Amino acid sequence: MSTNHDDRVNKGRARLERQIARARRAMLAERLAAALWPVVTALMLGAAFWAFGGLSLVPPDGVLVVIVAFALLVGLVLWRGLRDVRWPDRAAAAARLDADLPGRPISALGDKMAIGAGDAGAQALWAAHLERMADAAAAARARRPDPQLARRDPWALRLSGAVVLGAAILFARAPAPVDLSVPLGGGGAPIAAGPSYEAWANPPAYTGRPTIYLNADSAPVLDLPTGTEVTVRVYGTEGGHILRESVSGGQTALAEVAEGILSASFTVTAAGEFSLSEGEQRLAGWQVTMIPDAPPEIALKGTPGRTVDGAMELGFNASDDYGVVRADATITLDLAAVDRRYGLRAAPEPREALVLDLPMPLSGGTEEVDEVLIENLAKHPWVGLPIVIDLRAEDAATQEGHATARDIELPGRRFFDPLARAILEQRRDLLWTRENAPLVDQMLRAITHAPEDIFDNTTAYMMTRMALRRLGYAAEDGLSLAEQEDIAELLWVAAVTVEDGSLGDARERLRRAQERLSDGLRNGATDEEIAELMDELRQAMQDFMQQLAQEALRNQNQMAEQQPMDPNQMLSPDQLQEMLDRIQELAESGQQEAAEALLEQLRQMLENMQMQITQGGQGQQGQQGQQTMQELQDTLRQQQDLADDSFQELQRQFNQQRQQGQQGQPGQNQPGQQGQGGNQPGQGLNPDELAQRQEALRRMLDQLQDQLPGPGTEGGAQARDLLDEAERQMGDARDNLDEGDLNSALDRQAEALDALREGIRGLNEEMSQQAQQNQGDAGQEAGEGFARDNRDPLGRPSGTRGNLRSDENLLPGEDVMRRARELFDEIRRRSGDQSRPEEELDYLRRLLDRF
Repeated sequence: MSTNHDDRVNKGRARLERQIARARRAMLAERLAAALWPVVTALMLGAAFWAFGGLSLVPPDGVLVVIVAFALLVGLVLWRGLRDVRWPDRAAAAARLDADLPGRPISALGDKMAIGAGDAGAQALWAAHLERMADAAAAARARRPDPQLARRDPWALRLSGAVVLGAAILFARAPAPVDLSVPLGGGGAPIAAGPSYEAWANPPAYTGRPTIYLNADSAPVLDLPTGTEVTVRVYGTEGGHILRESVSGGQTALAEVAEGILSASFTVTAAGEFSLSEGEQRLAGWQVTMIPDAPPEIALKGTPGRTVDGAMELGFNASDDYGVVRADATITLDLAAVDRRYGLRAAPEPREALVLDLPMPLSGGTEEVDEVLIENLAKHPWVGLPIVIDLRAEDAATQEGHATARDIELPGRRFFDPLARAILEQRRDLLWTRENAPLVDQMLRAITHAPEDIFDNTTAYMMTRMALRRLGYAAEDGLSLAEQEDIAELLWVAAVTVEDGSLGDARERLRRAQERLSDGLRNGATDEEIAELMDELRQAMQDFMQQLAQEALRNQNQMAEQQPMDPNQMLSPDQLQEMLDRIQELAESGQQEAAEALLEQLRQMLENMQMQITQGGQGQQGQQGQQTMQELQDTLRQQQDLADDSFQELQRQFNQQRQQGQQGQPGQNQPGQQGQGGNQPGQGLNPDELAQRQEALRRMLDQLQDQLPGPGTEGGAQARDLLDEAERQMGDARDNLDEGDLNSALDRQAEALDALREGIRGLNEEMSQQAQQNQGDAGQEAGEGFARDNRDPLGRPSGTRGNLRSDENLLPGEDVMRRARELFDEIRRRSGDQSRPEEELDYLRRLLDRF
C-alpha cells in the first residue's frame, strides 16, 4: 500500500515539474515581449520610412546622421528593455500554477506534519491528504504567455508600425541605394535618389469595376472597359520622362503639377498600349485590350393590350451589359395606314407625338428589364387608329438602342352601345380637325332629333345637347383649340354615361352587364374583352344576390307564410358559376349563338327567381334587431358620404389656393376678381354645415345604440365598444369641422368609419349565432333542401345575411400587382408635372422614395 502511494506521489510530482518548467518559459516569453515591443515597433517604422524613400528627403549630409541616430535609439531602447529581464525562478512559476488551482495544492505538498508524527492514524490521514493534493496538483496546466501589451501600449503604436510596414511591402517600390560614403562634413556629390512612378486605371462608375493600381509587378496586359481613365505620375524627377500611349486617340504628355511631380491622364477609347520611359530606357509598359460597351437593346413584347378600364398595356424587354438607365416610347400616327373615310377624309391637324416614360424595376439590377407600361390613353383622338411605336433605351454611357413597331392600333376603352359609339365617332372627327365642325354639328342634330327613341339616359342626352349648343356658338366666331377640347370632353362624358347607364341598383347593373355581354357577342369581341365582360357580369351577379338576400330579410314574415319553394327551381352558387363558365367557354370557342341562348336562359331564370326564408325563432325582438341593423348600415353610408363631402371641400380649398397663387403677384387685382369675401359661385360646402351633419349622425348613432338588445356574447360586447368608439370619433370630427381643420376631421371620420364597420360586423355575427340557436327544428317542417342546411334558396349559408365582408379573396394577386403598378405610374406622372404646387410635388417625391 505504501509503495503504491509513493509511486502515485512521485508521478504527480514529475507531472508538476513539467508544468512548472512550461510556466517558467511562458513567463520568460512575457518578459521578453514586454521588453522588446518598443524595439520591434521602431524597426518596423524605420523600415517603412526607408522603403517609401524617406531618406531621399534628407539632405545628403544628414543621411548618415539619421541612420546613426536611429541605431543609437534602437540600442538604448533594447538595453533598457533587457536590463530588467530575469529568468523566472521555480518558486514564482509554482506560485503562478498554484494560483490557478482551488485550494492551492502545490504549496500543500510542501507542508510538514506539525503534530502526531508517531501516531499511525495521523500518519495515514496525512498520507491521504497528500495523495489528494497530488491529484489536484496533477491537474495544473501552464497558461499561455500573456504579455498584456495593450496595457503597456495604450496608443497601439505597435499596430501602427505593422500597418505602415504592410503598406510599404504592398505598394512601395525598392528605393534607390543610398551612398553612405559622403563624409559628415559635406563637400561631396549629392546622394543619388532616382525617380519613382505610379499609375492607376479607374473604370467608369456605372461598370461597377474596381480601380486597378499599376506598378512594376502588375500584369502586362490589361482588360479595360471603354471610358476608363488612366493616370500616370512620376515623383522626384527633373524631366526627361516620356509617356507614350495609343489608347486615347490623341497625344498625351506629362505635365508638372507640383514641384518634382509630373502627371498625365487620358481616357481609354481603343485597344493599344501605353508606356513610361526615361530617355531611351523603358521603365514600364502595359498592353490594353478593350472590353466593349455594347449599346442597349429594346423590343416590344407582343401586341399592346388593354385593361378593364381601357388603359393600354405595353409590354417590352430591354437589356444592356451594364444596365439600362432610362427608356421611353414615342407614339405617332401612321397616317398612311389610316382609312381616310367620312370624318377622316380631311387633312388632320398636327398633334405632338406621345412620349411615355417606360417603367424601370423598383429594385434589383437593370441588365435585363421585363416590364409592362400601363397608360390610360382612352381619351386620345388616335384611339382605334393605326400608330407607330418607337421604343428607345439608353445606358449610362448615353448609348441608345431603338426598336420600331407598326401595324398597331392604339388601344382604348371598348364601347359596345351603338349610341355611345356614334357619339365617340363624332368626338373623334371633331378632334381630327376643326374643319369637321359643320359635319359634327349635323350628325349630333340627327342623333338628338328624337331622343325618346334613342336615349334611355336623360343626363347623356342633356350633355350631348350641351355639346351641340356650344359647338353652334363657337362656330360663329371660329372654333378655338380650347373650345374644341371642352366640347370633346362633353361628348366623352355623354358616351360614357350612355355606355355605363344608371348603375345605382343591383338589378340595373346586372341587366346592363348582360346587355353589354350580349352586344359583345354580336359584335365579335375578342377573348380578352369577353373575359372583362364576364368579370363585370359576375360582379353584378354577386351584387344582385346580395340585394335579393336583403329584400328577403326585410320580408321574412311574408315569405314564411307562402308555400315552400320547389327545390328544382332553386339555383345554387355552384350552378350559377357553372353557367357563367359555360357561357364564357362558348363565346371564346366561337359559338356565339349558343352563348347568347344560354345567356338569355340565365336572364330568365334570374327574373323568375324567388326568395324564401324559413321562419326563425327571433320573433319581435329579431325583427327589431334587423331594423336597427339596417339603420346602422344607413348611418354608415351617410358617414361615408359626409367623409366624401369633407374631402371634396378640402380639395376645393386646395385648388382655390393654387389658382390664387397663379393669378399674379400679391396686390394686383385681376379682371373680374372681387376679393376674398362673399359667397361666390362654386364656393363649396360650409364647414359649419358639415359639422352640423356630423353632430346629427353622432346623435343618430347614440339613439340606435339604445335600441340594441343587451350583448349575449363576448363578441357582442366588443362590437358595442366599437360603436362607442365610433361615436367618440364622430364627436372629435365635429369639433375639428367647427374649427375649420379639415385634415384632422378627415382622420377622425376615417377612424369612425372603421370602428362603425367593425361594430356592425360584430353585431351581425352575434345575431346570426342567436338565430341559429333559436331556429331549432322549426325549419325542418317549413321546407327541406336548403332550409334544412340553414341555407337560403340561393344555396348560401343564411348566417352570412347582412355581412359587410366576405372571406373570399375578391382581388386576385395579379390584379393587386397591376393596381400597384398603375398607382406607381400615376404618382410618377404627377411628380413630373412642374406646374403643380411645390408642396404637392414634395409629397409625391416622398411617396416615390417610400416605394
